[in-house]
Amino acid sequence: MKALFFGSIGTIVETSEIQRQSFNLAFKDAGLNWYWNIATYCDLLREPGGKKRIRNYSSNTLSENIVDLIHSKKEEYFEEFLSESLLPRDGVTEIIDLCSKRKIKLGFITSTSLKNINSIKNALIGKLDFSCFDIITSIENVKNPKPDSEVYTFALRELGLDKNDVYVIEDTKANQSAAIELGITCFLNPGEYALVGTNDNPNYEISKSINSIINNT
Repeated sequence: MKALFFGSIGTIVETSEIQRQSFNLAFKDAGLNWYWNIATYCDLLREPGGKKRIRNYSSNTLSENIVDLIHSKKEEYFEEFLSESLLPRDGVTEIIDLCSKRKIKLGFITSTSLKNINSIKNALIGKLDFSCFDIITSIENVKNPKPDSEVYTFALRELGLDKNDVYVIEDTKANQSAAIELGITCFLNPGEYALVGTNDNPNYEISKSINSIINNT
């Protein structure tokens, strides 16, 4: 293993509930009689991308301007929530420390907005130092967000690595498919609201798995 990629915000921190609450507040501001309960939100998480979820839920009846306004407001609420106590997911700091000691490159390979990434970085000041990452990507680096594999192609090219040099951690099946499409080995470490079954091979002890791979490399 020459590099390990954390594939989304959800692999670093658990934000599912504050994302859901942020959406609901944004709907209220927009005058929509919408409310995403946990079951509804879990189902919507099958597809990545907040704007796409809004479009799908509305059956594409909202104009793109309205979708943009709702999503922008949601992002504002999300940033407010992030100012509250937030901690890295279990195993994240241990994995990062181990990779750093073994000189294994680290990547934070997302296709979310740069604003979201900066919000997470600010929320984790003193808890996780993002300078540990050799590369951080955002939607600004690609034309097509996940589940398209473009962002992983970009990261491999930037670091001069082959698909066989890298392991990836993702938090949803949709995001996982972006890595698998390129033939990259990808662990699924589901978030709190991710809908997965035992056949999806979820890994809830990700630090042990990565530790084992590194020690046998």
